Amino acid sequence: MKIISQQELDNLSKEAQGAPRLRKNLNLHDQLEDPVQRMFNAIEPGTYVRPHRHRLGDRWEFFSILRGRALVLIFDGNGQVIERQELTANGPVPVLEIPGSTWHG
Repeated sequence: MKIISQQELDNLSKEAQGAPRLRKNLNLHDQLEDPVQRMFNAIEPGTYVRPHRHRLGDRWEFFSILRGRALVLIFDGNGQVIERQELTANGPVPVLEIPGSTWHG
């Protein structure tokens, strides 16, 4: 059983605050090749996740916001924003899933 405490999440956030890209992750999966990658991402205000996609159609992403908020953008193949969704921990949308091969940031 893997247990993640509030203290571990607090420490992860502190590490993210001091990181050059203002983010830090805690991987729960054992290796990059695992079929499902599970992790906690501490993403601090001011960071930017470049648009990207996972070319393997089976590499979807699942987001569940535990604290704060984040804006997720979905792009078409020409780089135009076609959807935007704000995730908030205590708001109307705390969870979303992005299908594989979808451009997002």
